[in-house]
Amino acid sequence: MNWTRPRLAAVALALAGLLSRPAAASAQSITGTVRSETRPVVGATVRLLDLDRAVHTGSRGEFTFANVPRGSYRIFTSASGYASATKPVEVTGDTATITFELVTSAMTLKEIVVSASPIARTADDQYQSVSSKSFVELQNSAGTSFAEKISDLPGVTVRGNGSAPTRPILRGLGDNEVLVLENGMRVGDIATYDPAHATPIEAIGVSQIDVVRGPATILYGPNTIGGLVNVITDIVPTVSDHAVSGTLATEGNTVSDQYAGYFNTVYSAGHQAVRVSAGGVHADDIRIPSGTYTDPGTGGAFVLDRIPQTFDRSSEAGVGYAYQGDFGMIGIGGKHYEMNYGIPGTPPNPDWLAIPPTTSRIAQARNTVEMRSLFNIDGAFAERLKLDASYNDYNHSEFPTAEDSSGVSDPQANHFHKRTFNAVLQLQHRPIGKLQGTLGLWTDIENLTIEGDQPLGPNSVTTGVAGYAYEEYLATANTRLQAGIRYDYNKIQTNPYPASTDPVFQTLSTARLSNAFTASFGAVRRIAPGLTASFSLARSFRAPTVQELFANGLDAASGTYSVGTATLAPEHGFGVDASFKGSYDKVVFELSPYVNYIGNYIYGFLRGDTIQDFPVRQFAAADARLMGFEAVVIVQPTPHVALRASSDYVNAEDTKQNVPLPFIPPLRGLLRGTYQASRYTGSIEGRFAASQTRLGDGDTPTSGYAIMNVGFGVRLFQARVVHSISVHVDNVFNTVYRDNLSVIKDFIPQPARGIRLNYQIVY
Repeated sequence: MNWTRPRLAAVALALAGLLSRPAAASAQSITGTVRSETRPVVGATVRLLDLDRAVHTGSRGEFTFANVPRGSYRIFTSASGYASATKPVEVTGDTATITFELVTSAMTLKEIVVSASPIARTADDQYQSVSSKSFVELQNSAGTSFAEKISDLPGVTVRGNGSAPTRPILRGLGDNEVLVLENGMRVGDIATYDPAHATPIEAIGVSQIDVVRGPATILYGPNTIGGLVNVITDIVPTVSDHAVSGTLATEGNTVSDQYAGYFNTVYSAGHQAVRVSAGGVHADDIRIPSGTYTDPGTGGAFVLDRIPQTFDRSSEAGVGYAYQGDFGMIGIGGKHYEMNYGIPGTPPNPDWLAIPPTTSRIAQARNTVEMRSLFNIDGAFAERLKLDASYNDYNHSEFPTAEDSSGVSDPQANHFHKRTFNAVLQLQHRPIGKLQGTLGLWTDIENLTIEGDQPLGPNSVTTGVAGYAYEEYLATANTRLQAGIRYDYNKIQTNPYPASTDPVFQTLSTARLSNAFTASFGAVRRIAPGLTASFSLARSFRAPTVQELFANGLDAASGTYSVGTATLAPEHGFGVDASFKGSYDKVVFELSPYVNYIGNYIYGFLRGDTIQDFPVRQFAAADARLMGFEAVVIVQPTPHVALRASSDYVNAEDTKQNVPLPFIPPLRGLLRGTYQASRYTGSIEGRFAASQTRLGDGDTPTSGYAIMNVGFGVRLFQARVVHSISVHVDNVFNTVYRDNLSVIKDFIPQPARGIRLNYQIVY
């Protein structure tokens, strides 16, 4: 790996120095106000979609975007308790002015998604099924991890193993088929290795999460056969029209005695901005309804009121700098993240003799440097140039709890060290007639070393390089077409490690090369005012990982012995996705049927034998078919009340053996009533799941369940500062229920009743 954090920082700072010149005196700006019934709307989010910039309105509802090149733009604004709105604006002189008059509404805000196309768009203007959650909505969602906080979205479920290692599942696919990004870049972790590994992102520090369901093939590289989750944390700041801006969030939760806090402050002066952020989470073991629970592996019975070994301790701190001028913007940011969490297992008996402990703990440390830039180019062909890059240095240690003569100790440990460089260069060209689009280059280089008593896999370097084109064609005033093509080069090179405790890995030196073309085609048509239909086809590609190919070792954290299969071929997917969306005065709805075929679908299964007294988990391939639907309808009987109903279902099958795939979520539903006014909010919801009896290899049946959550909140306005305080009760009736995707479902149920207190400030 030639790139290091100091070198990346030096390059970015040098570029910032070259571009740090006074802006031209004739630099343009967009100013405006957001009002409702002649009153200013304070704290509304205003986004300049074409340049991906956002600000919040001040005490008079005012906002400003400075240093905007001449041209045509779209401005989007949203605020809790109001219907969102989008308006075009033409910048021809020094200042363009725009005014928004928002209408009181309890409808779910129209979401802006930045992850499904090169330019940010509203969710109902996308080719694929997409969803997004903003800062305040995320903070008020149930759960402590970012995956839990999006689990109420249609098509999104969670694979649970406590709280810290939860992982999003999209339409029945997870692990390496679903890509989790931070700010559009690779996270650089090993969360897909097994269900015990957490994604090193602090949920309380997230400003937005985008979910793209179904194959997302063009912009982000392989591993998107099942879709992607883009967690936006704003490591690099944007220049605000206020000298001091930012957010603060605190949270407490009785279900795990959790307390958490996070602040993000941006200091803006002229063309420059400096960001400082820090936060952390402290959570103890998760409460469950008190009772006697039997471990299916040992037959041992335990009286429990908490899930053993599910504590979570994490913290992060970051700084960032950005310069914005008439040329565009350039910025750099860095973040340090640490997490220490437990992995549940069979709790030990007091004498440690009848049933040995199977719990463990994991420590993570991640250092991230991120550079972002956008250049306005006055060329005959090119309009804008975007260059983003990130470098991650990730360390991960697993400490299986073992018994020795002195009691409990950690005599063994596995250590992972992964260094990742990810970069993308995008060139947005000027419209050519009715055609406009983006050309891009993408690269991802991952250097992984593994040490310890059970190294699990060989040391390796994985290199990915790709080039792509993403084009859109305005066929008619109501019909837009999209087509994209991409070529991927992927190479895995294992490196001999003489100090490895595994004799195979001491000498293993082999290379695996996988190349492929992927493509997508989509159409969006406005059938009638308020009614839109979209359709997309996508061919996707994923090369097997070094773990799936070469794993050979005990993974105590997940309680299995992992074995790779070196003959695995790349996965190839073909997905068909349709969506019908309606948006009217009092009704909003969406119906999205889909089918996804995956050739050489790679999965882990339990062979039925043991090595070192642990069940063997081996990787194999099959042909898979996943089909289903997502549906949501929202009705607004009064301006302040909205009623939401949603449902999703996926049917997944191994088409070679004509048997179900394991660990697929059952039919789910959600009913939610929301009261939304400028100051007060309230909600009551029921979450439902049918029983799951379509069982794959290693799966067990799960009963259906129904739980209820309630919440109440108040917003207080102080000049341009908005305070949001809310209280929520999750699992109101303390129901004992088990989730089909939980790794520990056969032993321990889902969390008990919990009371959450949330407080956020937007300033």
